[in-house]
Amino acid sequence: MITTLETTKIILGISDASKDALITLYIPKVEADYLNIRNKAFDLDTDGITIIYPSGSDITASQMIGYQIAVIEEDGRQLSSESDLSYSVSYNNTSTSISFGYPNSIIQSIERFSFIGGL
Repeated sequence: MITTLETTKIILGISDASKDALITLYIPKVEADYLNIRNKAFDLDTDGITIIYPSGSDITASQMIGYQIAVIEEDGRQLSSESDLSYSVSYNNTSTSISFGYPNSIIQSIERFSFIGGL
């Protein structure tokens, strides 16, 4: 896993168990989103099984989870469009630039590892 419940709670400053189920639910989703944004598979250790995550990826993944939780709890989003057939919904967020469903500040910390030979 890219991050753990315990690591995410520490990074987000959550000291009780009120969001444990939600964080646990988001960990695999965020890992899939991270891979999609990165557009490059994670490296494997010499055993060919163990995944090597980029330095700081646990922090970035925890920030992604924190953002998802904040979106759920926040009423400040404005609906900009909605479709019915395959169901699609979009929200305006004028205060933050969003890409891939996350603020660009988070996306940039993933993209710096997306190129072969990157930083």
